[in-house]
Amino acid sequence: MPQGWNWLNTPIAAQAETLRLLVDRKASAATLDRLISALLSLRRDGTWGNSYNNAQALSALTTYSQRLSTPPNFTATAKLNGKMLLSNQFQGYKNPSRESTISMADLPKGRHNLQIEKAGKGTLHYMTTYRYRPQNPPGRFNGLRVTRSIHSASQKTAIATMGLQMLEKPLTVKPGQVFEIALEMVTDHPIDHLVINDPLPAGFEAIDSSFQTATSATQSKSDSWQISYQTIYRDRVTAYGDHLEAGIYTMHYLVRSVTPGTFLYPGADIHLQYAPEEFGRSACTTVQISP
Repeated sequence: MPQGWNWLNTPIAAQAETLRLLVDRKASAATLDRLISALLSLRRDGTWGNSYNNAQALSALTTYSQRLSTPPNFTATAKLNGKMLLSNQFQGYKNPSRESTISMADLPKGRHNLQIEKAGKGTLHYMTTYRYRPQNPPGRFNGLRVTRSIHSASQKTAIATMGLQMLEKPLTVKPGQVFEIALEMVTDHPIDHLVINDPLPAGFEAIDSSFQTATSATQSKSDSWQISYQTIYRDRVTAYGDHLEAGIYTMHYLVRSVTPGTFLYPGADIHLQYAPEEFGRSACTTVQISP
């Protein structure tokens, strides 16, 4: 824009122009969905702030809506070996998705057909995933691998390592201790958009070392610079890697043993955000917290 029109250069206008450009270039539905979500997230109190930004955003949304087909009106069903797993009526865009989870114990043994059917007008997008807990014999290293190590924060010595093989004995610790959790991630080829998810046992609590009250005694080692967006939740710690070349990468954080008892410690999980079938998991174990 000319110097006198710089006030028109807003993030909202740029996002709207990007959406219009990608609509004209016939980008994929997944890309357009992310652009729409980003544009809508720029609203504050239901608007984009002023009449110019509102006009830009609504113009882009109108351009997008013109390429949409008639609102869907169809019934989708999923059957396994002739048994109904899921049936749902999709009408308009009010309830656009439906999911169902089936435990491994309820799956029939042997080979069976999974049938996805649609009756009516509209496009059905579906995804089926199969997840399992590694059993003995252990899994194999192929593509992605993650290994979790638990270190004493005071001595920096590993007290347990969980890779492909499960621990022979439960992990026993005392309450009130601080530990450093280290995840070592290995990929044998370049990857994009890696999601890292490390669950916590119910007796552990993650420590946020970014607080100003934290001291050097409550600091973990630095992560690989390619790993970012580490976020602490009540029951897990997550992180993200935008692009990783083939190699070894590490992530570290601190936890404190809080509640006495015996708890399941699920394995760490890494997978590609847009290709979750490419994943790596570590073995799970049991944690005993006792005085």
